Amino acid sequence: MESDAGVKIDRRRFLQALAAVGVAVACGPAAAPTGTSPAPSASAVVAKPVSIEWWRRNYTAGTQSAETVTSDGAVKGFRDRNPNYTITIQGGPFGPETDQKFDIAILQQKAGPDVFHTTGGDNASALTATTYKGKVVAYPLWIVPWFEYINLDLFKERGVTPPKDGNWTYEEFLDAAKKLTFKRADGKQIYGFAHANDEFAFMLIDGGRLYDTAVKTWTFNSAEAVSGLERWVALAKEKVMPPDFLTLNPNDSQARFISGEIAILQRPSAMINVLNADPKWIYGTNWDIANFPKGKTAQTAWGGVGFIAVREQADADKKAAAHVFAKYLTGPDIGPDLKKMSPPIEYWLAPAARTSAAGIYGEYHPAKAKVAKMGSFTYVLPNVSTWSEIDQKYLRPARDAALEGKKTAKQALDEVAPTAQKLLDEANK
Repeated sequence: MESDAGVKIDRRRFLQALAAVGVAVACGPAAAPTGTSPAPSASAVVAKPVSIEWWRRNYTAGTQSAETVTSDGAVKGFRDRNPNYTITIQGGPFGPETDQKFDIAILQQKAGPDVFHTTGGDNASALTATTYKGKVVAYPLWIVPWFEYINLDLFKERGVTPPKDGNWTYEEFLDAAKKLTFKRADGKQIYGFAHANDEFAFMLIDGGRLYDTAVKTWTFNSAEAVSGLERWVALAKEKVMPPDFLTLNPNDSQARFISGEIAILQRPSAMINVLNADPKWIYGTNWDIANFPKGKTAQTAWGGVGFIAVREQADADKKAAAHVFAKYLTGPDIGPDLKKMSPPIEYWLAPAARTSAAGIYGEYHPAKAKVAKMGSFTYVLPNVSTWSEIDQKYLRPARDAALEGKKTAKQALDEVAPTAQKLLDEANK
């Protein structure tokens, strides 16, 4: 996101910035808030009516997006339990405009939503990942692995065998992507593979990681990271991806898959609901999912952790209500509540991060049962306050230079390393 001062802050940095402006401390699976009175029960009813505002990315009232349907259902389920609360939702599409809206309202104006979604980084558990300078600052919502959606119709058309049990090596994946890149007689171009511009998944494939385990040393120019980027470069050289793959945003990449222009799409789990809602896409007949291709090391995947954050504010009633709502959004009651609605709503768009809600997501659908198992090998970006600057100013341009053939993978990553280390040191002061 871009602030008025021109400083880019992406959602992974958001969590750290929250502590600086005062985000209300929230509870985890078994922890009461630190430094505040305990958050009220998700079933509590306050003595007087309270109205709070919830900001949700990709929410657009009246649409059938997964985020809109589940959010509307969540508000209904919560109000059935807590009729004295009123929840209004604001949203906007994924992308810089909505990010900027969040940035300006929360970080600069110190106003805006009482409750909002954000993302964080990689730690031993989702609860630990919400911690910044010793304080738990958000409710862990879900763990979101990236994986491959495959168009079974295109696989069949080109005579390509889908990966058995969703498992394939990088070499098998590349071979499939090459065979699935073709132009039909009517001139329509089909591409074997696509992803959005918001990840570095292939740089993990041979064991590369951004930092050491202590998150003190920058390691994303290791031989393993270089090897992973070289595999990514190979995809670009083979031209199995659309020409605009470096700028392809999440919603557009999804739309191209649904239109039949992409055979393999790398995206997280919310798209499962989109496909299930479309009668033209029948699971197991027209589409399936597969793991991220396996490189030299154990199976891995790029991923994220989602949180529900509560904004610090002077209005004690609003803050208390926001905590009750946040606890409901991330806890075990919301899934069954929405499933009983007519028609039933599958609330969990990714595997729950809180142990109290674990297991519900995998029960919804066979594809979601597969995704629920991916958390064990999903690498989630560590919480580092200077990550946005590293990513936007240095790492992403270096990645692009390699993918465009302007620099070798090693040259590109070696050039980033000294500055990235300085910024990591700054974050650890």
